[in-house]
Parts: sequence; structure tokens; C-alpha cells
Amino acid sequence: MAGESPGGDRGAGDGDGADGGDGTDRPPALFDGTGDALAAIADRLAAADGLSFCTDFDGTLSPIEDDPDAPELPPENRAALEALRDHDRGRVAVISGRELADLRSRVGIEGIAYAGNHGLEVLRDGETTVHPVAKKRQRDLERIVDDLDDRLAGTDCFVEDKSVSATVHYREEPDRAEAVHEAVEAAVEGVAPGGFERSTGKAIVELTPTVAWDKGGALSLLTTDFDGWLPVYVGDDTTDEAAFRALGEEGVGVHVGTGEDTAADYRIDDPSAVERLLDWFRTEGLAALDRSSPRDESPEPSVSPRSSTDT
Repeated sequence: MAGESPGGDRGAGDGDGADGGDGTDRPPALFDGTGDALAAIADRLAAADGLSFCTDFDGTLSPIEDDPDAPELPPENRAALEALRDHDRGRVAVISGRELADLRSRVGIEGIAYAGNHGLEVLRDGETTVHPVAKKRQRDLERIVDDLDDRLAGTDCFVEDKSVSATVHYREEPDRAEAVHEAVEAAVEGVAPGGFERSTGKAIVELTPTVAWDKGGALSLLTTDFDGWLPVYVGDDTTDEAAFRALGEEGVGVHVGTGEDTAADYRIDDPSAVERLLDWFRTEGLAALDRSSPRDESPEPSVSPRSSTDT
């Protein structure tokens, strides 16, 4: 799926999408008052063999918080995800930049798939895999984190060590953005030049090993065994763009936020709109899926799932 053009159903909304020239644009609103976009998704579900519902966590299932330890899964979203999981032709996955153990504890839903550290750690069907390059570079990452701790001492900026990746937070001191970026660059170049990629988010800098793997790769991995199912991805941040692109025309991408250019097919305003979206999938979405006639029985999960180490 990766590399295909986004969104076969784009335009079935308020029609305000404008091509940004780089594969992104401002897509139509999903909740535009007409119901046309939701009807288009319902039609696709009615023609699908199943639903693979994948979502980000921070800024999507839960609002962004100044304290990264604060976000929790709202009970309404938990109930909706459990309903999708319990459908005989439904699968759920949460894909996040958080460390896998942290993500699992915050979501706390059994029987779904998880991808932590932007897909470098994957848990599905009871088996956890870690990208081998990420494992190999853990010691270098520890040294970079120690260096950054020293460089940021005396400020309200801090480093979150996530074992195989790290996040530098400066939300409490946004004026230090340039200094933080310079500190991260210096720390990486001093320990492992070229060994780590830097990406930006909402008042954060992400550090991940330089490997050809991201949320798009994780999404493809988690949906690969479900041919004919409709893959859906919901996310709010720049790191979610890889997942939207990986969907191609086969899936539905929903960007959370206003004003940003994105490769997603539709946009919704904020995490409260995600709650509304999840409720729609739990009710009308599953009802549409029940009208479909799958070509075969729901596929059995792989006994030995392909891991990210195969890339």
C-alpha cells in the first residue's frame, strides 16, 4: 500500500480541499453537515470483508497535555474500541510514539494490537517484536539522552527516554525551541553521526534510529493479513502522515486538527470529534459492515507474525 496516492474518496465532503503540491492538502471535513462523507465510508464498509481500525493515541484518543504522564483513554473511547474489537470482522490497533509498555498501560485493552515507538516495537497476537537496528543503537541513545539531560539542565525542557527512541519536550518553554533543536543536533552528532533521525511534533523533537521504518510501515504490517478489509487510520501529528500515505486508495485516513495540510482523506477538529467518530463506527459503521458479504471467513491471525525485523 505504501507510496500510493491518498484517499480514493477524497472530495466527498465540503469540497474545500486544495492541493499543496507535495501530496498533501487540506482535506474536506468529515462532519460537514451533509453526511455525504460518512455515507461514502459506510458504502465502503458495506463492500468490505472487515474493518481494520487503527489510531494514534496522544492528540487523538486523548487530548494533548503539558505533562506527558497525564493523558488517559476516555471511557467512551474505550467502550467504542472494545465494540470494534469484539465484532467478528473487526480488528483494532493503536500506533503511537510512546514506548510500547507505556502505551499498553494507558490504553489497557486486551485483544488488540499495539505499535510503540512509531512502530519500532510491535505487539500483536501475543508476540512482541523490536526492530533489530533499534536494539543495536540503544547504548548510543542512552549516551545521547545523558548528554541532553546535561544540556537542558536548569530549564523546564526535558528528555523522555523510551528505550529505543527519545522525545525532547519544550512545551513549557516554547521560546527555547531553537536552542533545543541545536542541543539535539549537537548531542546526536557527538555520539552517533547519522545514526538517528530527528523529527518535529507539537513542541517536541523526536529521536529515532535511522531505519526505513515509521508509522506507515507499522500500519502496513498490522493490516497485511487482512486483504479485502477496509483499513482506517486516525491521527493528529506529523508522524501520522506516513500512515496516511501508506493507506493509499485502499483505506480511509482522518486527520485530527484544523488548518494543517495532510495526506489524510478527511479532517475533524479535535479529540472530542474523535469520540464522535468512534461512536459512529461503533454504531452505523458496524451496521454497514454487517450488510456486507465477506468473500471468505475472517482470516486467522498469523501464528508467527512477520516482524519489523523483516524489512
